[in-house]
Amino acid sequence: MALGINGNQVSSFIECDVCLNSRNRRGVKFLTRCFYVTLSLWIFGSLLLMVVKEDNTAIKKQTEKKEKQRNVFEQFNKLRPTEGNDYEATKNLNIPDHRNKTHHVNNFEEFRIEPNPLLPYLDCKGILEGRDEAIVAAKLKSLELKSKPFEDRRNRFENFGESLIQLADNCTQFKRERNYVTSALTTEESNYPIAYILTVHTNIAALERLLRAIYRPQNIYCVHVDRKSSQEFQASVRKISGCFQNVFVPSNLTEVHYTHWSRVQADLNCMHNLIDRKQQVQWRYVINLCGAEFPLKTNFELVRSLKNLYGYNSMESVIPPPHKTKRYEYHFVLPDTQGDYVVMGKTNIKKEPSPLDIPMFIGSAYYVLKRQAVEFIMTDSEVQKFFKWNKDTYSPDEHMWATLQRYYPRLPGSFPPHVKYDQNELQTITKLVKWGGLDTLVYPKCSGIYSRGICMLGVGDLSWLLQQHHLFANKFDSHIDPYAIECLDILLRNKTISQAVKYNSVGFI
Repeated sequence: MALGINGNQVSSFIECDVCLNSRNRRGVKFLTRCFYVTLSLWIFGSLLLMVVKEDNTAIKKQTEKKEKQRNVFEQFNKLRPTEGNDYEATKNLNIPDHRNKTHHVNNFEEFRIEPNPLLPYLDCKGILEGRDEAIVAAKLKSLELKSKPFEDRRNRFENFGESLIQLADNCTQFKRERNYVTSALTTEESNYPIAYILTVHTNIAALERLLRAIYRPQNIYCVHVDRKSSQEFQASVRKISGCFQNVFVPSNLTEVHYTHWSRVQADLNCMHNLIDRKQQVQWRYVINLCGAEFPLKTNFELVRSLKNLYGYNSMESVIPPPHKTKRYEYHFVLPDTQGDYVVMGKTNIKKEPSPLDIPMFIGSAYYVLKRQAVEFIMTDSEVQKFFKWNKDTYSPDEHMWATLQRYYPRLPGSFPPHVKYDQNELQTITKLVKWGGLDTLVYPKCSGIYSRGICMLGVGDLSWLLQQHHLFANKFDSHIDPYAIECLDILLRNKTISQAVKYNSVGFI
């Protein structure tokens, strides 16, 4: 039976089907594209959302951390004042030492020292920065102190030692009013005690100010008093040292003469007692000082400097120039002349060579010695022979310690005697001295005056001194320039407080 569909109709049906199939394929492609674009956008949005959530979480955690530390850091940020005033920056801070509960400190303000009211007021900031106008102003203030209107204050300033002795009648009051640091301020300092040998013969005020600057309860101090000093001075030293358990006068006192063996013997007396007391204080290094010196570093910085020696000693030790070899090649004697400044006299009697099997070296009377080196020095038989041999030499402290430092490897912390290991006073950390004749050639001109070839340091020297790596400077005299030691003293105490605040806030410096 015929369907009644002609060929044209069949062709039309076929064309229509092809058309529909083509349209369907285009629609599928379009939907596929839309699907992939949507999927890509969804993946991108998800990743972006994850990143934002992580950032928000990190920011939240950082905010919480900052919030917890806010009180501490708000106070700590005061240590960076716009005017550079350390006193105002750390005033009235109240931060607990949570790093070491044994040496808990609630208020560092008790250790603050104020400018001396007996001196005309002067802002030390410009002096410490080395500004010429501030240095000139300080020198004018020193002249002002010598004027008639300041006569009463000048007399009290010059006789301040008498007031100190009266104050020491009550040790608790003495330590409080003189603002001694009576607590270990950081764990690092507490775990690294230092021994000091101070050899003095006069000026109780200078000694007390030096002692206050370097005093810490974990350290130990031997104060050797020249036996020919006045009984009043000896009693004053004993009175002040009696206020501290870790400050003592040695059991044996020596009558000290300039350039004589007695200068060495004074140190040996203290070394002997320090070794006997090592169970009381396990000191790491010993530093010897005289009363006319002052630190350039805080105790915290001293500890770091000693640690950086990595177990070596530090002292000047160089090959002697020809004119100094006679000091130990000939026999010297102490004249019978009386007086504070009596020097050894040379004879024509030649000495035998040194009993040590190393060359002689020349250096300074000052040293930084590790405890093991001191123990060796006090017990080694060859060293004892060397000591005996040095007793009739000229100024033995200036070649004896320098030679022992090259007694390698027997002396702990020593260096070999080869010239490559020579160290002059500018390379060591012990003491910084401006010698006459070396102005402008080695260091800036002396701002104070010269005495016996040594610069009595003034305010104009401070900026340069504080840029050096040395631990101490020699010499200061408050009667020549009262502001040099005044500004240095205040600076070091403010730095001490700043460092203690920072260390106890964040646990490190």
